Amino acid sequence: MICVKVPATSANCCVGFDTLGMALDWFATFYFEPNPEFVIEGCPDEFKNEDNLVIVGFKKTCDYMKVDMPTLKLKIDTDIPSSRGLGSSSTCIVAGIMAADAWFHGQLNKMEMLKIATEIEGHPDNVAPAIFGQACTSFMDDGDVRMMMIPCQNFKGLAMIPDYPIQTSEARKVLPQTIDYKDAVKQIGYALSFVQCLSSGNELIFPKTCHDFLHEPYRGKLIKEYAEIHDYCKSIDLAMWISGSGSTMLAMSLDEKKLDMLQEWIVKYCGMSYKKVSISTKGAYIEYE
Repeated sequence: MICVKVPATSANCCVGFDTLGMALDWFATFYFEPNPEFVIEGCPDEFKNEDNLVIVGFKKTCDYMKVDMPTLKLKIDTDIPSSRGLGSSSTCIVAGIMAADAWFHGQLNKMEMLKIATEIEGHPDNVAPAIFGQACTSFMDDGDVRMMMIPCQNFKGLAMIPDYPIQTSEARKVLPQTIDYKDAVKQIGYALSFVQCLSSGNELIFPKTCHDFLHEPYRGKLIKEYAEIHDYCKSIDLAMWISGSGSTMLAMSLDEKKLDMLQEWIVKYCGMSYKKVSISTKGAYIEYE
């Protein structure tokens, strides 16, 4: 039996729209084994078919390696919620790719896996950290994926998870077609400083970098708790952003006391689910059982 573990991810990281993502120490687990007939367990019935993203990733990898897709049993064990901005689709895609590679004795390197995953997902900002761990910056270069890992200090986080989903397609519809040139210049400064803070652990500047012009002012309106949580985090100098397209929000700090303050505030005033997380140094990996 092949067991693949894939981390949840937080894409965009406030000021890195469609370019930044980080892996979280919150793992989904996928089990693969030979079976006389095709079986999927551990997900809703509507995903128990060949359109399941795990199977899509597995099959595309088989095609890439020019081997036949085997008949298998897939069991999914995850508590990462879907359509909450935590990379649940990326965990499925990456799991399928890594399992197919392991099934056929490890023919691929991680950049090849990233290429396949990006072709399925359409962009690399979630799948890159899911594969490599840490935080990653990525972009497309004439159809090729370019990716750099960002070494991070030991930041801790609090994921705040509303009880309603937001579809990425809907979240993109609210975005403007153009932005002001001056805002673009500011965004570059914030994004560069954000990355440097992750690497250096500059806790003083880090919250100041979380000021986005590209998506959060628009997507924040889709999350009814966003404005209140944003204002509270700002009042205690705590970095916070919408994870992916939402609805999850993520706060991060080297100062765990601030995160404890936020947690107490969430319990008292918002009543939503939350989970303590940190940046995962490990991306997806294989275990054999």
